[in-house]
Amino acid sequence: MKKNRKKVLFIVLILLVLLSISGIGGYFYYLDYVGESKYLKIKLIGNKKITIDYGEEYKDKGAKATYKKKNISKSIKVKNNLNLKKIGKYSYTYTIKYKKQSKKITRIVNIVDKENPIIELNGNNEISLYVGDKYNEEGAKAQDNYDGDLTEKIENTGTVDTSKIGEYKLTYSVKDSSNNLATIERTIKVIEKPKPVTPKGRVAVLNYHFFYETDEENNSLCGHQTICERMSSFKDHLKYLNDNGFKTLTMKEFVAWMYGEINVPEKSVLITIDDGGLGTGTHNGNHLIPALEEYKIHATLFLITGWWDINNYRSPYLDVESHTNDLHITGDCGRSKVNCVGYDALLADLKKSIEITKSTDAFCFPFYDYTNESIRAVQDAGFKVAFIGGNRKASRSDNKFKIPRYVVYDSTTLEQFKNMVN
Repeated sequence: MKKNRKKVLFIVLILLVLLSISGIGGYFYYLDYVGESKYLKIKLIGNKKITIDYGEEYKDKGAKATYKKKNISKSIKVKNNLNLKKIGKYSYTYTIKYKKQSKKITRIVNIVDKENPIIELNGNNEISLYVGDKYNEEGAKAQDNYDGDLTEKIENTGTVDTSKIGEYKLTYSVKDSSNNLATIERTIKVIEKPKPVTPKGRVAVLNYHFFYETDEENNSLCGHQTICERMSSFKDHLKYLNDNGFKTLTMKEFVAWMYGEINVPEKSVLITIDDGGLGTGTHNGNHLIPALEEYKIHATLFLITGWWDINNYRSPYLDVESHTNDLHITGDCGRSKVNCVGYDALLADLKKSIEITKSTDAFCFPFYDYTNESIRAVQDAGFKVAFIGGNRKASRSDNKFKIPRYVVYDSTTLEQFKNMVN
């Protein structure tokens, strides 16, 4: 019994010594701290991990802190390293300090880029070459919402063998820093060389203006203009050309023919459309482009570039050339304004239109009206050819800046059309 007492007293003595070393006050303070800290709580409002797209705004929902049942969220301190202009992982750290206690919690915000780059071909999506011709690669350009210009990173796969008839595909692809992929394809058709046409050969250049489907559309928009073509008639023209083996020339082909650089088949025509008004673009009826694409027929639009957005007329079957930027009206001199504004003003207008079309292949005189001075301005702007009226076929012996065209009216019959092209 005495031995047990001595043993208990010894243990108590040891505990008292230990308590004196650590401090009795500190010990009880620790017990108090552990007991009270369980009442201090902090939690996130919303998810612990959040992913947003690059360029998207981010509004943090914050956190909530309580001590027992008391809301002490106003005392939360927040730190973050968020940079909305840069892809990456960022953190929001929320810290609450209360009654000598402290707790914190962290949210992760991940900014990612899921948007594919935009890739566009330089030149046409579809190119036709004759056997033995040289293929000139025009390349492509690419832009990314995050990385900016990616043109130099474009990869081009595929081959073109112009020694063999066939259809070749070139694929252009580019990836951004987030591994988003964009691709576009160009088709090169290598075809048999046509039967040569002698320098005395001629090409019918057809001139349309506006297109409509219904009488109601004609009445309200065309106003019974004689140059407003019903789509059923226009499609009859396209069908006739297709069914009878006519080649519809691109503007580059026509220009090359005019300069004696290439020969074209005897059955060749150049289809032109003036202005860019009713039915020619995706914004004003969209009759022209679907018809060209249905019959796979090429045409050239002479666009008044200051009046309508060139992006309304994008198609691999439609070339876009200049019809002035903003001079397709009657001027103070009583003639087309092209001939009223003077050389310098005309040259400035032409250069503005070239900036938009990115082409100096061809120009069309508004109202078919020109002077020696306006022709000089067109030449000095860099255009290779220019078109007027005339109602006869074009030949290589024609003045390259007075190329005649057949005007196709709403009243033009199919038989009259056949006579034009034949």
